Amino acid sequence: MRGRWTWVVGWAVLIEVLLLWPSPPEVPRLLRSIGFDKIVHAGLFAVQAMLGAWALEASKRPAWPALVGAIAFGALTEMQQELMPSRAMELGDLLADAAGAAIGLALFAAWAPTRRELHR
Repeated sequence: MRGRWTWVVGWAVLIEVLLLWPSPPEVPRLLRSIGFDKIVHAGLFAVQAMLGAWALEASKRPAWPALVGAIAFGALTEMQQELMPSRAMELGDLLADAAGAAIGLALFAAWAPTRRELHR
């Protein structure tokens, strides 16, 4: 079980590095126009929720705390960005984090039958 939590923490560290990078690269206008930033946020937090649910699964715990944890972590990263001169807290980013976490948990639940088959 400890190995699974290493993945959860490792992914959280990656999110911190990416979201708190003091001077992120400029995103091309085309990508900005399609909401690329929100897609990235959703993807990062979808994986975070999936990894959390996977770690909880090993100890026979329900997966919903992974969703709550991912959303809380998203809120924390947004608050941290507010303290950085080159970054800003955005409600849209938090909503993208929460939506991504929900999607990640839904995907994890959808793959439950496949995971059970692999363990037979």
